[in-house]
Amino acid sequence: MDMKDCTGLLSMIDRLIDTSGPQRSEYLRGYQRGRRVSVLGVSDERIEEHRLVMEYSDIDSGDPYIDSFARGCRDGFEEIAPENPSLSAKSTESSKSLLIASII
Repeated sequence: MDMKDCTGLLSMIDRLIDTSGPQRSEYLRGYQRGRRVSVLGVSDERIEEHRLVMEYSDIDSGDPYIDSFARGCRDGFEEIAPENPSLSAKSTESSKSLLIASII
């Protein structure tokens, strides 16, 4: 994916963030960041930060928002399709915003 394609994708993700529930929004923010790193690379001073986020993508930190962000970052970096909205809601929260996010 080149920068032009990535710009369109990142704009679409921005719109989805605005209409998604809090946990889904964190996943999408992470996904967006992962895509940016995949396309643009990561600066030397942020390599450690990126490595830590990637490590969190496979563990349960106890905070569903951190976990969602980290999974999104991993998925975006690996350039795989975003996960289904219903899978990113690990909590038992059943708010209207999560229902709307699962429809989108």
